[in-house]
Amino acid sequence: MPELIASPAAYRPVRPPLLATLREFRLTFGSARLALMRVPEPAEGGSGPRGRVLAIPALFCSDWQTRILRTKLSQNGHAAFGWRLGTNWGPTPQLMDGVESRLLALAAAHGPMDLIGLSMGGLFCRWLAFRHPDCVRQVITVCSPFRAPLDSFWLPLRPALRVWRVPGLAAMAEALERPLPVPCTSLYSKRDGIVAWRSCFDASRPDDSFDFGGSHVTMGNDPSVTAIVLDRLSRGQAAPA
Repeated sequence: MPELIASPAAYRPVRPPLLATLREFRLTFGSARLALMRVPEPAEGGSGPRGRVLAIPALFCSDWQTRILRTKLSQNGHAAFGWRLGTNWGPTPQLMDGVESRLLALAAAHGPMDLIGLSMGGLFCRWLAFRHPDCVRQVITVCSPFRAPLDSFWLPLRPALRVWRVPGLAAMAEALERPLPVPCTSLYSKRDGIVAWRSCFDASRPDDSFDFGGSHVTMGNDPSVTAIVLDRLSRGQAAPA
């Protein structure tokens, strides 16, 4: 497994303005109503003629957040899988071990996986790609602040390091900014009120970075996000017979 070596801290994020954050909290109530809708969990399984996808939810969210996105992916020929680890409480040892085991099991059964991560979920995706590049076809992150991740959220995560109890977590977080060993796409939004949008993309890869223009809290069911994800998943894939 490749080792992650922290890069010098040269980037200082500009966190979202208060008005943008307040807008996110207002939209949270609409998202809560949507969560109560009886949208069924999509069925898993099959090879998927267009590929296999593992979707990882944002901080404090579960597979319920990605169910609409996974349904759309399934309808378009992808075998879409949830992470099956309950709520994403951040990089706890249990969740890091669990998501790694989930990827290895899926890759053993289906071959290299496309990884999609929402916010904190995207940081998990990049970590997995560094550790198991042979199991990952590509990484797609949505509103994931992989540049200075501990300091890019509306409420900085650095004070939570002692809560997660992962040795070397600060160095690991900084290392997530380094180029991935697999193809990657980053989606961000200049309207984001939760994370610093400039932390969510690599300025040296403009062709692989997309502003979808929506909010952070509704990214899981944003049609623009779904359209971009479907387009990027089609890279290198033959059309189904």
